[in-house]
Amino acid sequence: MTTDSPTLRQLAVLDPASQKVPTSPAIIEQTRRWVLEHDRLEQERATAQGTPIRRTRRRVAVVGAAAVMVLGMVGVLPNVLGDAGTAAPAAAIPMLGYSQPGGVDGTSELQQLAQQLRGSSAAEETGRYYFERRHYVGYMAHEVEVSPEYWEIDRLEPREDHVYFWFDTTDRSGGQLYLMNGEAIVDAAIPAGEVDLGQADVADTPQALYDLRVLTNEQHQRFPGHYLISDYQYEANLLGSEGRATFLDAIALAPDVTSYGQVTDREGRDGVAFGASRFEEDEGESVEIEVIMILDPTTGKVLETDTIYPNDLPGAPDVVEEYDLVVESQFTDTLPPCGDDVCPGAGAATE
Repeated sequence: MTTDSPTLRQLAVLDPASQKVPTSPAIIEQTRRWVLEHDRLEQERATAQGTPIRRTRRRVAVVGAAAVMVLGMVGVLPNVLGDAGTAAPAAAIPMLGYSQPGGVDGTSELQQLAQQLRGSSAAEETGRYYFERRHYVGYMAHEVEVSPEYWEIDRLEPREDHVYFWFDTTDRSGGQLYLMNGEAIVDAAIPAGEVDLGQADVADTPQALYDLRVLTNEQHQRFPGHYLISDYQYEANLLGSEGRATFLDAIALAPDVTSYGQVTDREGRDGVAFGASRFEEDEGESVEIEVIMILDPTTGKVLETDTIYPNDLPGAPDVVEEYDLVVESQFTDTLPPCGDDVCPGAGAATE
């Protein structure tokens, strides 16, 4: 496949949040080289282990001239249909550059990070308030009614959300502001005592946490790493270093976790990446959904989470269906604003 391939020109070259012009030849070549290296390393690892390749390739639904990856109601590849004068088609989100693109077993790296957190002399975060800001980028599927009560997806639309969440540690009151493409979807105060802090504090050993999260659910038993990572991405930043270390050791107990090494996230922060997949049946074919989380190597806090789908198209990279950036996460004595506005419920908290 050459650098001027039409397929590569249509794939993974524009982040819908970045407002950049698409597809320079350098970006195409970089993407091509990443794909070839990723596939080579994965093949070599599978051959050395004498086992089938861990990933199964995702089914591609082709609609006219548009190659669109579809799972349920969500698609991720660009729709290249469209007439002149219509809105620009959605483009796929580029993959990050991992130092181990083929992946290695994640057990020892997770254990090392947990041990490092336990041995850290850094002071624990304190403050009356916990404040978090997330930036989510993905796609929404637009549907049309093609016959009575029968709808089909006709295009993908970029989606960019900004989510602010805070709570008062003294009474567990708080608030949430959720902006989808600039429109407030949720703008609500949370009464005292009603902030849900998750369940990460209910187990004090890695094995107990693993048993609680995995053994009580059949689906979680099939793909333990995937579901433990999914829990960690929302709970970890609320915990102290010992809580994060315990959680990371619990994830290390899962046999299906991959380390992708060092990476720079979409905010320019250096991190370490771990991923795990689950597989679903879609019209008789196995569909893989992988979650890759990027952690601060010093604190173990979550920086970013990407949702990845493999790709059947020749020479095409794996597809980032969405990413979730933790832009800010901190305990503080002074509550920051939620974007340009006062956070919902903040007035009651400061009285």
